[in-house]
Amino acid sequence: MITLPEPDCRYGYTIDQLTAVLGDRLDDFYQWMRGQTVSLCNGSEHNPERGGQWPTGCGPHGTVVYRSDLRQFLAGRRPLD
Repeated sequence: MITLPEPDCRYGYTIDQLTAVLGDRLDDFYQWMRGQTVSLCNGSEHNPERGGQWPTGCGPHGTVVYRSDLRQFLAGRRPLD
C-alpha cells in the first residue's frame, strides 16, 4: 500500500500533488478520471446562514481530486462513480 501525503486542500489533492505522486502515470490517471466527480476550490464557499460567499481559509487551489479516487487508481481498481 502506498502512503499518500496529506492533501494540500481541504477537498482533496491539487494538480501539483498529483504530479508529484503519479509522475509519468499522470496521463493514465486523467484517463481513468474521465466522468468522475472533482471539486473546485476557489477559497470560499456559500454560507446560506450568513448570506453569500465566505472565505474558507483554504486555497484557491483550482481543481482538486478526492483522496478516495486517487487511492482507487493506485490500487488498480475501477472508479467509484
